Amino acid sequence: MRMGLTIGALAYAVLFGELFLRLVAPVPLMPRYVTAAPYGVRANMPNAAYWQTTPEVRVQVRTNARGIRADRDYPYAKPAGRCRVVVLGDSFFMGYEVDVERSFAYLLEQSLNDRGYPCDVVNLSVSGFGTAEMVRTLVADGLRYAPDLVIFQWHQSDLADNLRARLYTVEDGRLAPLADQYLPAIGTRDWLMRFGAYRWLIENSQLYSAVRETAARHIKQALVLLAKLRGTGVAPAADGATAETTLAELLLLEGQRIATESGARFAVVDIPTRVSRQAFETTLDRLSLDVRGKLRVVTPLDAFTAHAGPKTKLYFEQGHGHLTELGNQILTDVVVERLVKDGLLSHVYRRNMAAGG
Repeated sequence: MRMGLTIGALAYAVLFGELFLRLVAPVPLMPRYVTAAPYGVRANMPNAAYWQTTPEVRVQVRTNARGIRADRDYPYAKPAGRCRVVVLGDSFFMGYEVDVERSFAYLLEQSLNDRGYPCDVVNLSVSGFGTAEMVRTLVADGLRYAPDLVIFQWHQSDLADNLRARLYTVEDGRLAPLADQYLPAIGTRDWLMRFGAYRWLIENSQLYSAVRETAARHIKQALVLLAKLRGTGVAPAADGATAETTLAELLLLEGQRIATESGARFAVVDIPTRVSRQAFETTLDRLSLDVRGKLRVVTPLDAFTAHAGPKTKLYFEQGHGHLTELGNQILTDVVVERLVKDGLLSHVYRRNMAAGG
């Protein structure tokens, strides 16, 4: 009888919690279909199709045979006469909360082609990625696409993400590998994803989503604290830069070095943080002037401010705060203008001309 009463009470609590959230305080349903890549970091599950639902949107996320959010596959071999752009970022670049046709990577490919630049944009972004995982993915997978241009996303969350991953450290002012892998709870997730009931739960239960997101936030904070307690291995810089900043700077420079040595150009695209509908801020100023001078950094901050208004939403406000369709379009326009202005793809056509293409 006591067991029955306990089970009944739990069932009532779960049902009440679910109904309360749905009717009074709805929360976004943002499942992440991620798994382990063979090179030790997270990757999107291949051939997946799942829904993201918030009070503002309902969109389907689909991935191809290699886990790229796209409705077609991109072979490693680059087609003759076309260029390749490899983009690496987190859920902003992956295009969470918008249809794939309104995501940054899709719009970038479309815009470049419309301007006479026949390019494929290969989107290797994964929700939760920091710069450290971008570097690891670029080396292990991104270079296999023979990119002509590599774009890294920059966001304020990268500072903590890099520290938490502990994939790299700094020794004598140089970047050094620290761990072979960073796969937080991926084994458990892979096991659970085998069950259709669990997949239904993560796409439909607001109570589960609220509990999961709260737990994930606290776990992330704990991992950063643990990394600091164990020691980052990064000595404070002379200009007062923090360990997080120093590590991020070296990772960005490493991404540029890897891309350049492979024959590709490199750019960093900033995703500002929303303060309000009309105010945004960037953490680019956390990077030293010397490092910023070595990188080609593109930010839509001025364009966002120019387009902002009390009735204009560039970021969703009732989901997880990703860019709206308009936000993605403005970002794409700014990036394409900069790529064309700086001639970042002109070397492709000089090469094609020399080859008679």
